[in-house]
Amino acid sequence: MNRRIAFATGLTTAAALALAATLPAQAASPPPWRIVSQRHFGASDAYNGLASVVVTGRNNAWALGGTDLSGATKGTPLAEHWNGSNWQRAALPAGLSNELGAASAPRGNDVWAASVLGEYVLHWTGAKWVVARKWKVSGLSEELTGVTAFSASNVWVFGGPGAYPGLGTWHLHGTTWTHLTTAPAGGITAASAVSARNIWAYGASTTAPDAIIAHYNGTTWRQVTSPALSNLQFTGIVALSAANVWATAIKGGIANKPVLVHFNGTRWQRVAVPWPLNVFRATADGQGGLWIVGDTVSTSTQRTYVLHRSRSGAWSRYLLPAGSGLLSVARIPGTTSAWATGDTPRSAGGGYAAIWAHGSVG
Repeated sequence: MNRRIAFATGLTTAAALALAATLPAQAASPPPWRIVSQRHFGASDAYNGLASVVVTGRNNAWALGGTDLSGATKGTPLAEHWNGSNWQRAALPAGLSNELGAASAPRGNDVWAASVLGEYVLHWTGAKWVVARKWKVSGLSEELTGVTAFSASNVWVFGGPGAYPGLGTWHLHGTTWTHLTTAPAGGITAASAVSARNIWAYGASTTAPDAIIAHYNGTTWRQVTSPALSNLQFTGIVALSAANVWATAIKGGIANKPVLVHFNGTRWQRVAVPWPLNVFRATADGQGGLWIVGDTVSTSTQRTYVLHRSRSGAWSRYLLPAGSGLLSVARIPGTTSAWATGDTPRSAGGGYAAIWAHGSVG
């Protein structure tokens, strides 16, 4: 299975093979996203891609991925750094394979990233990348699917089961890593935090992957229940405040049946998405609205959109060039500008590691 698709949707294999529905006419687009970097590393046919972007300011951002997201080979991890003027490749510890997926950056000198098939977690100390934790894996390897960091001594790493077995939930507190196995904590895929004592997440139920929302109150994890959350497969979550939490999902595990759910501090409500797309990885736009990645999934064609939902609820979308995939979007703090990462096709085969920009980023 192409891990670019698995990154993007979090869908089950059956859902990922569903044919895309016919899309309605293109709505008015938001200001266009533009490619600012596309580079290729490794073998000529390697499918480079950047799975995550984390941003701490105008002069500091990290784009993380690998030389082969196709799954054909393990490839090697990639890290690119924005210094306020340009993107430059950064050195990683020697001898690593696989690609980097989830990442989190509480501050510019404290960045965390996890390999996708659960071999290690890396830490940027402000001077260099170091291996913070390694796992002994076997068979197909086990997934690491999320990272939420608050400091160099308070980090959550998640490995929810999905396309591959998960490594479970690990919490670094001080200098000790603790493995949480009790449900719902043991099945979390990814999380978004208001604070260290107010974390929202999605993950596996006892019967299905990515079927529940969970909340951490500083002491314990518990599953959140609401009719609005039933029969959904979640693909992303973003907690903007204690009374403003969004999750992206698809209905009943069926591809191209999108839905948003919103928590207003009291209850969850469903919000319709106007196009038959898969939606995932929402992020704040800096004006009370959301940027959301959306795409069609089929056995032969994938088209990727950047969706925008304004604070008033108006929708628009921007279609990326054919063959391009977008995997992560992050707003530049204090602005309405943003970075996005993914991949673009190469005429010589394989793909480029690509970075897009929206608004003023220089």
